[in-house]
Amino acid sequence: MMKKLFSLGAAVLAALLGGCGDGPSTVPGGYRSAATWSTFFSATASGPLLLEVHGNPFGVGAGELRAGVARAMSAAIPARPFTMTHDAQAAPNPKIRVVVALGAPASLDAAALCAGNVATALAQSDGGRVELLAAFCDGASLLSSVRGWVVKVDGPEDARFRQLLGQVMRELAGDPQP
Repeated sequence: MMKKLFSLGAAVLAALLGGCGDGPSTVPGGYRSAATWSTFFSATASGPLLLEVHGNPFGVGAGELRAGVARAMSAAIPARPFTMTHDAQAAPNPKIRVVVALGAPASLDAAALCAGNVATALAQSDGGRVELLAAFCDGASLLSSVRGWVVKVDGPEDARFRQLLGQVMRELAGDPQP
């Protein structure tokens, strides 16, 4: 009986770990400002947070892609409801923004996103892999960043792509400091 339980446990563990190779996966950047959470909180207190999206690995309309990214990221922190906008005039503090580069090359630096130097790959790679680099910026200054990827996604409304964006937003905003 014990042998059957171990075999079943090993099979379940193998099945769970087998799906991990497709992501979504995120890795926080090496730098995080101590002011990240308070800046996020302040920037979202009186209106939407500005969002810039670069790259389009799905070949859909730019508006459709930006709207999908904004919806996924806005729903990422249930304890702190907020919205995102692509219109700088609609954001109460447009210098505070999230910049997402879809198809970001490994050589792209997060601080470059805040400075406006964005380079992206326009095409989706084989297997539907989408790489991204995201930065939370205060003007040209980097507050936090995260890299992420996911494989086997069909478009901006794919549940796995939306999970990736949620993870990214949670890591960008960080936790409130005690």
